[in-house]
Amino acid sequence: MDFRTVLNTIGDPEFEYIKDLIYKQAGIFLAPHKKIMVQSRLNVRLRTLNIPSYEEYVSRLKKDPKFASEEMQELINRITTNKTDFFRENHHFEFLKNNYFPHMEEEAKSSGNKTLRIWCSAASTGEEPYSIAITVYEYFQNKPGWNVKIYASDIDTQVLSTAKTGIYKSDRLDPVSAEMKAKHFTKQVKGDQIYYEAKAHLKNLIEFKQINLLHHPFPIKEKVDLVFCRNVVIYFDKPTQKTLFAQFDDLLKPFGFLVLGHSETMFGISDRFKFLGHTVYQKKN
Repeated sequence: MDFRTVLNTIGDPEFEYIKDLIYKQAGIFLAPHKKIMVQSRLNVRLRTLNIPSYEEYVSRLKKDPKFASEEMQELINRITTNKTDFFRENHHFEFLKNNYFPHMEEEAKSSGNKTLRIWCSAASTGEEPYSIAITVYEYFQNKPGWNVKIYASDIDTQVLSTAKTGIYKSDRLDPVSAEMKAKHFTKQVKGDQIYYEAKAHLKNLIEFKQINLLHHPFPIKEKVDLVFCRNVVIYFDKPTQKTLFAQFDDLLKPFGFLVLGHSETMFGISDRFKFLGHTVYQKKN
């Protein structure tokens, strides 16, 4: 029987090795119940590599430095979770247009500084940074003099490639109104499938780059005003979260803002930020 037609089963030693490797390289903690998930996501990879078992796969990771180096990104790409939607947790985008951007305008009146830098640190396939870009454009399009840039990053190179193209199947834009779709996306018909591509005025606001949140200092050469880090730290243990929050604190401008996901908190982990509600935090100084 061709082994490629057989479902490979991952043993405990191999799962433990991969779990430790992912934690070391990406900070993601894989609990024991994630074993089946790891197996299902890596089975296709083993078939692609023509490797008959997890024992041999792990053995090559251990003994072949060239293979391990080349395979690490593939491994991370398959293990990371990339659930995202346009305007997911919409209250954060309401916060931007109703509270944060007006606050920045008031600050600019006294400082004269009309520069705004936002970092979307878990961009996935791009729905989040494009949602930020739409919100930015809608607010600032008729306000001259503003210099706005959105840094968008992810550890997963495959999802970043999708994000850079900015092309989505029509159902991905269900949360976007027809008016907003017409204004910010170009409709494309390919066969019986409809796609939408983000227009240049959105793409020009965003700079995509791969960033591993464990690698410090972050490869962003300027202080930022606001960081989106939503639905990411839930996969990290508390020591990793504490280090990450400290790094965000260092990168943010004084009294900068940090936005987490709905199930994430700094409580008991970091005292560098003030909680403002709805998982929005402000740097204390």
